Amino acid sequence: MAGTRKRQGGTALRGAAKKDAFFNRVEENIEIFSFGRPQDLPKGKRGNVRLCKGEILRGTVQILPKGFANSLHYHPAAEGFWMVLSGRMRFYYGEDHKFLGDFGPLSGVLIPRNGRYWFEQSGGEETHLLQVTGNANDGSAKRVDVGEVHANYGKRAMYGVREGED
Repeated sequence: MAGTRKRQGGTALRGAAKKDAFFNRVEENIEIFSFGRPQDLPKGKRGNVRLCKGEILRGTVQILPKGFANSLHYHPAAEGFWMVLSGRMRFYYGEDHKFLGDFGPLSGVLIPRNGRYWFEQSGGEETHLLQVTGNANDGSAKRVDVGEVHANYGKRAMYGVREGED
């Protein structure tokens, strides 16, 4: 509503007090995180561990079993980067599935908003893949599949995510 000011204890905040109140509200949302593989995720199963989630940015570690692959898709609302923490991943892009790279620990790729891509686990062991995404929050669809969903895509176990949140 026009003409209203934030009040604290019945007094309008101004100057330094208004600035301090703003930063204090924001800083209440600072998150500290660490990653550990969930003990209850069976070997050979896919899982996602949410590390943190802000207004725009979120961090997740995907735990991908040997042989895992997803399908060609894109995200209208988000861009992100993926970095292999352990194991190996191959990434592909475009409708004709052009090879982007085979990535090992501490290497990865940035996929821009609306970039069509898919990936597959390529090593002999489970892969831990860091995913950091920024969301435009403009009402766009979360994920749009292009063609059929890969048979190995499968259901994932989610950790650190509240019901109905993704």
